[in-house]
Amino acid sequence: MYELDQLINTVSRIKNSGGVQKYIDFIQFPFYRNLELNTKISFGFPLTVFIGQNGCGKSSCLHALYGAPRRRTPYEFWFDTSVDPVEYYDDQKKRHFFWYRFKGDDNSYKEVVKARIRRNNDPNYWETSRPLVWAGMTSRDDGERDTPIAKDVVYIDFRAELSAFDKFFHFGNTSRTSTRNKQEFIRKKSKQLQDIISGRKSFVYTKAGAINKPLRVLTLEELKWISFILGKEYISGEYIEHSFFRNFGYTVIFNTGHAKYSEAFAGSGEIAVVKLVLKILEAQSYSLILLDEPEVSLHTGAQERLKIFLLEQIKLKKHQIILTSHSPSLVEGLPKEAIKVFYQNPNTKRFLVKENLSPEEAFYHIEFPLTRKKEIIVEDILAQEILSVVLSEIGPETRNMFNIKFNPGGESVIKKEFISVFCRENNSSNYIFFDGDQKPNNSHYDWTNFAVSDLTVDFLKSKIREQTNEEIKFSVDSLGNAGNEQQQIDLLKKYLEYYKRNVFYLPKNTPEEIIWDDEFSTMMAQSVLDNLKFIQYSQDCNAANSFKKKFSVYTKYMIGNNTSEDILNTQKVFVRKWVNAKNQDYQILIDAINSIINNG
Repeated sequence: MYELDQLINTVSRIKNSGGVQKYIDFIQFPFYRNLELNTKISFGFPLTVFIGQNGCGKSSCLHALYGAPRRRTPYEFWFDTSVDPVEYYDDQKKRHFFWYRFKGDDNSYKEVVKARIRRNNDPNYWETSRPLVWAGMTSRDDGERDTPIAKDVVYIDFRAELSAFDKFFHFGNTSRTSTRNKQEFIRKKSKQLQDIISGRKSFVYTKAGAINKPLRVLTLEELKWISFILGKEYISGEYIEHSFFRNFGYTVIFNTGHAKYSEAFAGSGEIAVVKLVLKILEAQSYSLILLDEPEVSLHTGAQERLKIFLLEQIKLKKHQIILTSHSPSLVEGLPKEAIKVFYQNPNTKRFLVKENLSPEEAFYHIEFPLTRKKEIIVEDILAQEILSVVLSEIGPETRNMFNIKFNPGGESVIKKEFISVFCRENNSSNYIFFDGDQKPNNSHYDWTNFAVSDLTVDFLKSKIREQTNEEIKFSVDSLGNAGNEQQQIDLLKKYLEYYKRNVFYLPKNTPEEIIWDDEFSTMMAQSVLDNLKFIQYSQDCNAANSFKKKFSVYTKYMIGNNTSEDILNTQKVFVRKWVNAKNQDYQILIDAINSIINNG
């Protein structure tokens, strides 16, 4: 129904073309709570996810963003009390403050600072000030301050989202009622609530509570998205805000066709999704939507569909959405510019923000690695060694993203057996690195560029044969001639798609050719062998008709044996020498790995 990659590309185009108006480009924190000095968070993609361990400042930054627009401050979430006084940032009495940039209606950039000051004995007052050049802001000739961005804000903290029933049942008490227990009180007050839900009454007010807003019947659009996210079909529903249970809250009545029930029997995830969908669908275009841990009580599939819902609303209403999360499912598949990782500086104990990490790198960075790694399959053990060292060179978080395996059966088995299975999976996380001698003369075919009349079994097989030099066969269901042929065509298309997206080639014909170094081998042989043996070695090495044989000769002369294990140990020395040189072949592999990370 909704393709994640397509949605991301659409949202990126909307953002890059200026379609998301009233957009906060970045926020900077010269002095703010426990963040490292001058921490900056950029918003290169309209859906941004703050990732980090508990207590690392994610919610604090969300509160600052809440307080950024006109007529709003962080005071609603962060304020001074006798138990938790808010002190100056340091001994020099620097104020806590932040500033941000956005493009105004006149298409010029505006910079707004909001600082916490004491005003009339109120220590929790926030106000704007003139540009602070020392904090990185741009000076203005007139010395005036820019007006804060005018933007509607939706803020939901899902850890605090409880229905009226849950609030009373878990946290209420009956000490000031005539009932014996909570169950009896809820049963008594539910009669009045049912009068409203059933339509028998339009308004009820008692000492124990009242209807705060009229009963709301969920629209088809609301039901569609609630059903989509939760993976469960709801045919109708009602939502009502009230205080019958001695607190302000809301009740939801669900109807799935085979059962009708309230939040008393619903899962907490169901209730949270209803509130989220209602608030976001109600939001004005270009709203700033802030969600604190929306994955609470949602299973993995619901989290993935929630991500789709958020992107779809950005596409439709050009929102800027920022959320905090510990969920790999919410982050997986998002572009690097969407992901911000909060982590502690071991020296200052303050918190830093790292940007432009892939989902896998991000969760490795906070010691919460994604469980599913990308698999790279190569033809032999030396190719495995080369790629392993290259990945380690990039960094441990990248190395942790991959498993590298070599297939002793060779490239033919990979093409016939492995790829014919891998290609059936959408967005497969299995990748192939063939030796360079397997690279076809033509680039990878894209079947979407072929004429519709050419999309036949025979034509597609011929293109796969050109690409692989193999005859690839697929087993299909017995559906009759027409159905069988269409299944064949679909699988052949998938095979070509897989080749285009998931198959790479080493930069030389063989792994041995990549790492062989004449100058290094000569220098090492001269330092170990006497003159006569060195002459013999040089002759034998020059006579070797492949780089594989050169390594065999070199190992025999240098070690005295040339078993497969001896040769591999020799090659590992050459691999390290090659990696340190970081030549063009090294960069080709780096680019291939980055392509997998960015597009995989």
